[in-house]
Amino acid sequence: MRQLHRLQAVTDRRRDAYANLIPAWVFHGYVRVILDGLTAAIAMIDAYALRFDFHIASKMQQSMWTWVCVVAILRPLSLYVTRGGYHSVWRFFGVRDALALGLRSLPVTVLLLLVRWCIPGVPVVPYSILILEFGIFLVFASILRVTRRLAHEAVYHPSECPRALIVGGETTLATAAHHLQTFKEAKVIGLVSEDERLIGVHIAGRPVLGPPESLASLLVSHQIEVVILSGANLKCAAQVIRDASSLDIQVRILPSGSELMGGKVRVSREVSIDQIVQSKAGTATEVHPAVARCFDDRTVLITGAGGSIGSEIARQALALRASRILVLDHDENSIFELMSEIGSQCNTEVVPVVGNIRDQDTVCRIFERYRPQIVLHAAAYKHVPVMEGNCCEAVLNNVSGTRELADAAMEFDCERLVMISTDKAVNPSSVMGATKRVAELLIQYLADESKARSRKTQFACVRFGNVLGSRGSVVPIFLRQIAAGGPLTITHEEMTRYFMTIPQAVRLVLQAATLASRGDIYLLDMGDPIKIIDFAKDVIRLAGLTPGKDIEIKVVGTRPGEKLHEKLWREDALVTATQFRDVFQVRGTPVPASFPPLLAELESAARSRKSNIAIQELLCRLPIDYAPELNEAPSMAIAN
Repeated sequence: MRQLHRLQAVTDRRRDAYANLIPAWVFHGYVRVILDGLTAAIAMIDAYALRFDFHIASKMQQSMWTWVCVVAILRPLSLYVTRGGYHSVWRFFGVRDALALGLRSLPVTVLLLLVRWCIPGVPVVPYSILILEFGIFLVFASILRVTRRLAHEAVYHPSECPRALIVGGETTLATAAHHLQTFKEAKVIGLVSEDERLIGVHIAGRPVLGPPESLASLLVSHQIEVVILSGANLKCAAQVIRDASSLDIQVRILPSGSELMGGKVRVSREVSIDQIVQSKAGTATEVHPAVARCFDDRTVLITGAGGSIGSEIARQALALRASRILVLDHDENSIFELMSEIGSQCNTEVVPVVGNIRDQDTVCRIFERYRPQIVLHAAAYKHVPVMEGNCCEAVLNNVSGTRELADAAMEFDCERLVMISTDKAVNPSSVMGATKRVAELLIQYLADESKARSRKTQFACVRFGNVLGSRGSVVPIFLRQIAAGGPLTITHEEMTRYFMTIPQAVRLVLQAATLASRGDIYLLDMGDPIKIIDFAKDVIRLAGLTPGKDIEIKVVGTRPGEKLHEKLWREDALVTATQFRDVFQVRGTPVPASFPPLLAELESAARSRKSNIAIQELLCRLPIDYAPELNEAPSMAIAN
């Protein structure tokens, strides 16, 4: 892209210099009329000179000047009154324009011949001169137009354009070569054709260098920078892309006219997350003073930092003047990518930590060495259908991992721990939702323990709806399906979800860390739930396509653990406002006495890798209202 910008800058500078050197009136339409008149006059004089071997008698000279004046007026007049005569652009003059020029000039010659034959007393002129004049005028007028085209191409030719090789068939090669030659996007070095009979010949002035099998050697020997596939249905496309990619050479596809008119190429546009969700909460970018004070000069630990939510937390935390940010994830690739992005953005120390929150020793070593004062816990298994078949892993990661972090936070006197939960934890019907609800109760239980033991650690949870743009969320899936030509798959026509953007979700996490809490749950006012099918149609329209015509929507049925409608809180919950606009607090209810032993039994069963059925039975015994087949209840209003 930077190279294209440089080429555009070169073109703009040349255009400015060209405009400064040549007056604007030179390119006016009437100047072309005058030039054609002069060309016709010169053609008539040359016709006389050729007819009389450059020795024109004085008598013939008198008639010559009469006819010179006639053609100097009639030729441009004929082109002017003819439809499209002076509407063609000279700098793009081609064969079709030359044929049109001849047809529009022919009536003048026919008229002159008729006048010479039918009307006595006109100045004497041989018929051959009128015919010669026609031919000479066509040659000179064409040269004039070609000169204009060559001058334009010379002046508007970028000084630094990529060296290109075109791969395609006989007709597509010619089309692509003419296109690139006209608009100067690249310097075409040669052509590659599947038809071996074309090897060695020239098409559109460019040599056919060889077959696709020789592409790798041609790319090296001719120092090619870009390969252009002319026509998207080439059988050799895979080989071309493979050979070019191995040499780190870009490949571009130029569709043929038949593919364009046949509907194989659609006009669409890229869609961003910001285009999809317009929310007043998404426009609030200023940091609240309370949040800034909370994070100022603190050591912050972010778990799951390689994920979409965790990485955005790291980005926003950089602006809060924390003294140190620990980014923890078990995937070292995602940590490497995050460090490459934010590692040198500011003076805040960013420490990459690779480890698993389920490992007690690892967690304790991190807390003992770095003494984090704020923990933002984003690490979790969150994909509902996957966790239905991996119940033990869901418990160990979402529950045991949370407990290890919370125990270490209390032991090392961490100030605050915020766990990220989900609206699927409300009346859960999936294993993922159930484990997150267990984690919520665990945080509330440990908050009570911290208070009873006079610990200073404060615990809180935040509940998210569907976070647009996060890994596995519906939007990236829809965009990939649109890019593949569809269909967009939804699970049920009546399914609804709450939506929020990644920045909205992260602001909620940072604000929840600020609020004094003893295990309370915070959530964002996300408005009314949105039908997934309506959301899918909006995404298709934003891509410039038509739902049901360009992209189909297919209903595939609900997946294991999915609900048609999500809730943000239970019906008996007390929901109150907070100091932050659009952020609400769900007061926690007392944790039943039966919870700790049941939790211990659940974790023990998960460590022993009990069956999925056994884990689900234990989840049903916990006080979390887990029911795989949940009857939906009507939503309630927010309490004032």
